[in-house]
Amino acid sequence: MTVTYVPANPPRDPRKRRALLAVALVWGLLLTAGGVWYSFHGRPTAREQTTIAEAGPVVDRALENAVRAAGPAAVPAVFGFDKVSDCDVTPVRGGVAYERVLWLFTPAGGEGDLLDRLAQGLPERYNAQVHAGTPPTFTADAGFFVAVRGAVAVPGLVAIRAGTGCRSLGRQPAADPTTAPGPDPLGVSGEWRVHTLPCGLRTVAVAGPARRPLRSLPRDGAVVATADLYANRTGLAARADAGTVTLTTTTGTCR
Repeated sequence: MTVTYVPANPPRDPRKRRALLAVALVWGLLLTAGGVWYSFHGRPTAREQTTIAEAGPVVDRALENAVRAAGPAAVPAVFGFDKVSDCDVTPVRGGVAYERVLWLFTPAGGEGDLLDRLAQGLPERYNAQVHAGTPPTFTADAGFFVAVRGAVAVPGLVAIRAGTGCRSLGRQPAADPTTAPGPDPLGVSGEWRVHTLPCGLRTVAVAGPARRPLRSLPRDGAVVATADLYANRTGLAARADAGTVTLTTTTGTCR
């Protein structure tokens, strides 16, 4: 009878085992510490990692910079930070998209020059560009995944939109407050709201049917005056669109 001898495994060195456990523990602690540090100091690498609440200040700064770049030749009116759509951040996580609109009134025919001033006057990091077309359009990147777009709404009016794209909501943005009626030479019926930018620009606005047409407003001193559009140097402006008149009075400055 043949007996096969199988040598026993040598006993494991307890010191080596303890060393491996120590290395694993230290590595785990480093990974945890790195994750905690990044959560407080790291920069997001995708829009989906951010929230609407975090994007709000970037949107405000983009519009402030647009007002400065437009210069005193344009009459501004700013509106609220409003939800524009629901969306899906991921296939299993819903989100929303918000944007804020800035109107810039300019003499009819001067829209292209205004877009050029915006492209030249915005911070270089925005990579602002005017795109040829009839009419021309404008794009810029305000950072933090906030896109800025400009277009000629009607002759004499350029609309600038700073949008968040699809993100998680985070904290619910507060609605801009109602306010007492401002100057109303057109007799517009509606709810008055006040919209502000941190730089000090303040717009009081109302939208609704008007008792008097825009042609009843004085032409002297007007920046633009057509059947559907009006703005003057005092900051009073109006736009008629599909039976609704939006009347604004803007004070303050970002310059």
